[in-house]
Amino acid sequence: MCRVRRNGGGLRVTKQEWIKYGALFVLAVVAFGVAALALTNPRGPSESAPVQARPVAAPTAPASPAPALAAPALAAPAATSSAAATATPTASAAANRLRIELPAKPVLLILGDSYTAGVGAARKDQGWAYVVARSLGYPTNIDGEGGTGFAWGGGAQDDGGREFEVRLREISRDLRFVPNLLILQGGQNDAQLNNPDELKTATAQTIEAARRFWPGVQVVVLGPSAPQPLAEELRGANTAVRAGAAAAKAPFIDAYEAGWFTGANSPGFNADGAHPNTAGHAYLAEKFLAAWATLTK
Repeated sequence: MCRVRRNGGGLRVTKQEWIKYGALFVLAVVAFGVAALALTNPRGPSESAPVQARPVAAPTAPASPAPALAAPALAAPAATSSAAATATPTASAAANRLRIELPAKPVLLILGDSYTAGVGAARKDQGWAYVVARSLGYPTNIDGEGGTGFAWGGGAQDDGGREFEVRLREISRDLRFVPNLLILQGGQNDAQLNNPDELKTATAQTIEAARRFWPGVQVVVLGPSAPQPLAEELRGANTAVRAGAAAAKAPFIDAYEAGWFTGANSPGFNADGAHPNTAGHAYLAEKFLAAWATLTK
């Protein structure tokens, strides 16, 4: 109870009563402030936390998968470039790495252009193909026809119709002769086409045609070659014939890249500027037999 003293008609409040009133005032102020906060923020304290977490989580979520996506994106081009880098040399060298397995009873057909016909040698039987046939000792037929090739049919305007595939078809009609080994020599005359894609396709098609005519026949391709300076004109034809052999998975003997005819030895092997002489044919046969030995090991 508040004690009031009268003094000259006035009221006097004691010190203890002032302290009590002050405490009550402070409590009233605090209660008023809490009520005001409750009115301005209707959400409870437990509901405010998610509101603050969502803006933080939004940018963080896409950031964490980013490194995982970046790694494959970098790895994929590297693998693709590596495959592309190895594809070209593998394809161009594929025919050079292939081998053949000699049959128990080899029967050989050598088909080609004027080189196979022995042009330039003193006698036909001194041509490289005849020398090779005698050295190998297999039953052999030799079919050489000047001015022809995988895609060049002969004639001044490629109008002879004597492409290698045509001649192989003719030979296949003779059922008495069934080769299980075939050597295709050529490309010199095909250089006149100046069309690498056509020559590549014709080479591959000729090889595949031979396999249809004589199922199981093993085909080896001897690319174009010539004494210098004619050899320098054969680079494009050699590349195309080699690519065609690789496409058909046939071994390719690359006389051009191996440099069989050089500026140094060509004068002694040159018959007429386009064909090897007798010594040149013997040399060609020697180089071929060395390459053949590596194919049949």
